[in-house]
Amino acid sequence: MAEHVEGKKEKKKKGSSFQTVSALHRENLNKLMTNLRSTHPHFVRCIIPNETKTPGAMENPLVMHQLRCNGVLEGIRICRKGFPNRILYGDFKQRYRILNPAAIPEGQFIDSRKGAEKLLGSLDIDHNQYKFGHTKVFFKAGLLGLLEEMRDERLSKIITAIQARSRGLLSRIEYQKMVERREALLVIQWNVRSFMGVKNWPWMKLYFKIKPLLRSAEAEKEMANMKEEFLKLKEAYAKSEARRKELEEKMVSLLQEKNDLQLQVQAEQDNLCDAEERCEGLIKNKIQLEAKAKELTERLEDEEEMNAELTAKKRKLE
Repeated sequence: MAEHVEGKKEKKKKGSSFQTVSALHRENLNKLMTNLRSTHPHFVRCIIPNETKTPGAMENPLVMHQLRCNGVLEGIRICRKGFPNRILYGDFKQRYRILNPAAIPEGQFIDSRKGAEKLLGSLDIDHNQYKFGHTKVFFKAGLLGLLEEMRDERLSKIITAIQARSRGLLSRIEYQKMVERREALLVIQWNVRSFMGVKNWPWMKLYFKIKPLLRSAEAEKEMANMKEEFLKLKEAYAKSEARRKELEEKMVSLLQEKNDLQLQVQAEQDNLCDAEERCEGLIKNKIQLEAKAKELTERLEDEEEMNAELTAKKRKLE
């Protein structure tokens, strides 16, 4: 049973690796659609290269017959008589502005159509070979190629000028270095000749012997100056250290005073809080006593009224 299941799996794997005619046709169609989407064709014509379906074989008479019968050649001829090439105004201005930058002034906003009109009007071309549309400029066959040649020529001139300026600058820098080396070489030669002329002179020999002593005297003088500066700095450091200690002591005393004042303020605040609490308690007691006094006054009045009534009844009874 397991062997039978394994045999079925192997058959399924072999069958899945086989490519059917519909899958091959679908793959070729997807490649064709991808190619069409990546370009911008105006029309599509299917041409049979040969009758035998041989790959890579091209029968020229058959292809020409199909092109002629399908109207492709006639359509190309009509397009060539019209304006087959077209470019958006913005793209044209950006690409061909290099032909005459002075036609479009810098620093101010100009509509792309007006800029293209000014640019084409300033060029030395046949002005009947192009027309302006709503969003694009249309060219007859050959004019766009001429503009491309003019643009390439202009670019080559600009690049040549940049290269010439760069080479000139580098050459001038190298020449300046050579001049400086030559001047330095002349100065060195002059110094060497002067030294060789006075090398055996007695006074120069005496100078050579005295020169180290002069250096030692200068070194001693410099050392004395350094010692004097060291003493001044040491004295200034001692003064600053004494001043620092004095300020530290003063700061400690001020901190102590600050802490004492903080404790005193805290004690005063505690006393004030206790006084406020006692005052609030006295106010509450006062309110309670006033309420009791009012209540007793009312009771006294009631008792007096009752006493008066009883007195009146007593007199009446008597």
